[in-house]
Amino acid sequence: MNTATERSGFALPAALLALVIVGALVTGGVYAAMEEDRSSANVQFGQHAFLAAERGLEDLLGTKTRLYFQDTMGVPGTTDTLGPVAVEIEGVQAQYTLYVQRLNTRLFKVDSEGEVLSGGRYAGSKRRLAEMMRITYTYVPKDRAFVTQEPIRLRGQSGISGVDTIPSGWTECDDLGSQTAVLAKDSTAIDIVGASSLEGTPKKKQDATLDSAAFSEYGDMNLDDLKVIADKVYPPGTYNGMGPVVDGSGACDKTVMPNWGDPNNPAGACHYYWPIIHATGDMTLGSGVGQGILIVDGNLHISGNFQFTGLVFVYGSISTTGVGNKLTGSVNVLGAGLTDIGQPTGGGSTQIKLSSCAIERAHLYNERFNRPLPLKHRKFTDLSGIGAS
Repeated sequence: MNTATERSGFALPAALLALVIVGALVTGGVYAAMEEDRSSANVQFGQHAFLAAERGLEDLLGTKTRLYFQDTMGVPGTTDTLGPVAVEIEGVQAQYTLYVQRLNTRLFKVDSEGEVLSGGRYAGSKRRLAEMMRITYTYVPKDRAFVTQEPIRLRGQSGISGVDTIPSGWTECDDLGSQTAVLAKDSTAIDIVGASSLEGTPKKKQDATLDSAAFSEYGDMNLDDLKVIADKVYPPGTYNGMGPVVDGSGACDKTVMPNWGDPNNPAGACHYYWPIIHATGDMTLGSGVGQGILIVDGNLHISGNFQFTGLVFVYGSISTTGVGNKLTGSVNVLGAGLTDIGQPTGGGSTQIKLSSCAIERAHLYNERFNRPLPLKHRKFTDLSGIGAS
C-alpha cells in the first residue's frame, strides 16, 4: 500500500512571483530615473533658454544708444525686431530675438525670447522675458553762454559771446543765432573793462530768482548724479597737457587720465569720446584740450592755452590768466565770489562762446547716460509661464 502523501509544489510559483516583483521594481526604478533625467535636462535647457533671453536684454542695454531709441523708433506703438542673434550658453547653441516697443517719448518695453538650438529632443526650448526701459531726459538751456549768481569782471582782450558757434569741421549742427551772452542774478554786477566785450542778443540778462538749484538740475539727473558716474575724478591740484590719446590699434584710449576727447578733429578716434570730469576741489588747468562735462567742486583757474568744449559747472568761482583760453558750449558758475576773466595788463585773452551743438553732444555722446536704463534693478518679468509669444 502506497502511503506517500501527494503535495502541490509552491517554490516555483513563489520564485516566479519574486522575479516579477523584482522586475517591476527595476523597471519602475529605471523609468523613474529616465524621467528624472529627462526632467533635469528639460530644466537645464529651459535655463539655457532663460539665459539666452537675459543675454538679449543685457546686449541691448550695452549696445543701443539714445540715437537708436530717439531716431530709429517711430511713434508710440511702433515695434522693432532685432535678431535672431546666435549666442552660446555654457556650450549650448542658442539664440535670442528682441522686440522693442515704444510706449511714449522715453519709455520702451523690450521682450527678449531665448531659444535653444542644440540638444536633440530639447532643441526648441524657449523662454521669454520682458523689461521696461527708459531714456534719461537730459537738459541744459541752449540760449545763454554764461550763467552766474555772483559778480563777473571781464578784462584784457577777453570776451563772452552768445552768438551760437559751430566748431570747425562739425556737421549736423543747428544754428540758433544770437542768444544771451551772460545771464546773471544781478546784471549790474557785470564789469566790462578795457577791450573786453560781450556779444549777444541781449548781451546780458537779469534773473533775480536765479540760484544754484536753477542750473544744477540736469533733466532727470542733477550734478550730484553726474559726479557719481564721472569718467575721470581729480583731487584738488594743477593739471596740464590734456589731449586725445590713441592706442596701438588706432582706437581712442579712454583709460588714460589726461585723455579728455578731441573736439578739434571730427575724424579723430577720440572725437566722440565725451567724458564727465569731476574735480573734488580747486582745480587749475593749462595747456590742454578737452571736451565733455567738467564739474569743479571748488574754484576753477585757467592759466593759459587751455581749450574746453561742452559744459562747465563750477561750485566756486572762475578766474583766468594768460592767452589762448577758449571755453565753447556753456559755462555755469554756481558759487560765491568774483568771476575774474582775463588780466588787468590787457594781455589776457579768454574767449567764452555759446555752442548749442556742443551742449547737445556733451550728453548725447556721453557713454555713462547715453544708454537706456531699466526702471529698477533686475526688474524684468518672465512671461514664459503665461504662454506669452
